[in-house]
Amino acid sequence: MPLKKLVDGFNRFRAKYYDSGEHLMEKLAKEGAQPDFFIINCIDPRNGADLVFDAKPGQQFVHSQMAAIIPPYDANQQSEISASLSYAIDTKKIKHLIVMGHAQCGGVAALVDGTSDHYIGAWVKTALQAEQAAEAVTGTKDAAALRRETERQVVIMSLRNLTEYPMVKKALQEGRLTVNGWFFDLEKGALHEYRPAKNEFVQLSAATPPLPKKRPHRPAEMAA
Repeated sequence: MPLKKLVDGFNRFRAKYYDSGEHLMEKLAKEGAQPDFFIINCIDPRNGADLVFDAKPGQQFVHSQMAAIIPPYDANQQSEISASLSYAIDTKKIKHLIVMGHAQCGGVAALVDGTSDHYIGAWVKTALQAEQAAEAVTGTKDAAALRRETERQVVIMSLRNLTEYPMVKKALQEGRLTVNGWFFDLEKGALHEYRPAKNEFVQLSAATPPLPKKRPHRPAEMAA
């Protein structure tokens, strides 16, 4: 039964959060959740925010979109991200909004390399501005270099677009919300934050531990 993997996972979840002494889910069911964080990440299963941040139930809102692309605000279009932002910011009063891109992003690869899929192509083209910014930064047409830089530029673009959504703009003006752009380097296990003042990404996570030094090879002594 292919779905047994999911059922087994649910059973482990239940044992941890229902049947243990903590009874966390029962408490959340009675009292509701009041998370401080809203994290927008890519649909890639390797960088789910609950996984990456080792989150407990109720700790954070998570919204997943391909490549974590946030399109410009359009007052004439009622988007799901607008509804989610409104609920999280104005109803649940979250304090921190984070958009998180990641390395090896398939959506960014589709943007840079092109795709024959109509639906994917139409979506990733909303981040064309990020690809153009990457071309300007790198000064190259090398696809691999462009993908790496575009992954970061998508975070910068999405961060800029987020601040134009009315509920985000209002909360920022009132000083009750922070908005941050993060980048998860899943190859190196590192988390970076975009700092607009210096236009650079700074590593937030612990430094990658150095590789153990190899002991010099010493040939066995010859018997006398």
